[in-house]
Amino acid sequence: MTASPFDDIRALAASPPMADTTPDLAQGDRLAEISSWLSAWTGKARPAVNRPVVALYAGARQGVGPRGYARDRLEAVASGAATVCRLAGAQGAGLEAFDLAVDRPTPDAVDRPSMSEKECAATMAFGMEALAKQPDLLVPGVIAAESDLIAACLAMALFGGEAEDWSEAPAMVTRAVARATEEGALSDPLQVLRQLGGRETAAVAGAILAARIQKIPVLLDGYAATAAAAVLYRLEPALLDHCLAAHVGTSKGHARLLQALGKRPLVALNLAEEEGVGGAAAIALVKLACEAR
Repeated sequence: MTASPFDDIRALAASPPMADTTPDLAQGDRLAEISSWLSAWTGKARPAVNRPVVALYAGARQGVGPRGYARDRLEAVASGAATVCRLAGAQGAGLEAFDLAVDRPTPDAVDRPSMSEKECAATMAFGMEALAKQPDLLVPGVIAAESDLIAACLAMALFGGEAEDWSEAPAMVTRAVARATEEGALSDPLQVLRQLGGRETAAVAGAILAARIQKIPVLLDGYAATAAAAVLYRLEPALLDHCLAAHVGTSKGHARLLQALGKRPLVALNLAEEEGVGGAAAIALVKLACEAR
C-alpha cells in the first residue's frame, strides 16, 4: 500500500489514551461538571488551572475577505491591541499567535483543494507546537477573514444538511462542497480538511489531537475551531473527550455543529468576534469551577 502523508496522523488518532477517571458531565451543577472534567484529564483530585494558553492560528485564502486581514490582525495581537490580549492577560493566560503563511494564501476551495495531503499533514504537525509551552488548559482559535465560511464548508461536508443550515452565504458553501464531492473526497475526514479547510483549521486540528494524546484539557473557541475539531470527531468521536465548548457565537451553524458534536457551550455571549475572545472569557468560568470544588 502506498504511504500517505496522513499515515502518522491516523496512527496518533488510532489509540488515544483514556482519562484517569470518567468525568461526570450530567450532574446539572455546571461548575461541578467542569471540575470533574478537569480532574479526569489532569489526574488531580483538586484541579487547578495555572498555565492556560490561548493559541491562535492565522491563515488566508485567495479572494476571501479583505486583503491583508490576517496580517493586520496578527499585528494587532503582537501590539496588544486585540481584545483577546486583554482577556488572556486578565486570566493569566499565555497568548501565542502563529502566522501560517498569510502572505501566501491557500486557493479558494470553490475552485480547487485548499491544500495537498503533504501540506495539510505538515500544517497539522505544526499546530502541535502549541503544546511546547506545556499548558494545563489549551484554547485553540482561528484568525482568518470570513472564517465562518470555512467552518460551514467543513460542517456541511462532515454532517450533511443544506448549506442554509450552516452559513449566511450558502451559495459559496454549496459550490465548494459540490466541487469536493465531485472529486470523491468526502468519505475521509482528513480529505475533507485538506479539500475545504484552511491552514488555520488544519493547525487547530493538530493542536487538539496533540492535546488529546498528552491528556491536556481543551476549550474549543468559535465556529472555525469547532469545525476543525469536528474533523477529528469524524475520525473517532473519542478524540474530543478532552474538549469542552467554550462558547456559542452568532455565526450561523455554530450552535448546530456543537449539537452534532454533543458539546454544550459553557457560556453564550453572542459574540460575533472569534479570534480567541470567547475561549479566553470561558477560562474564568473554568477557574471558578476549580475554586468551587
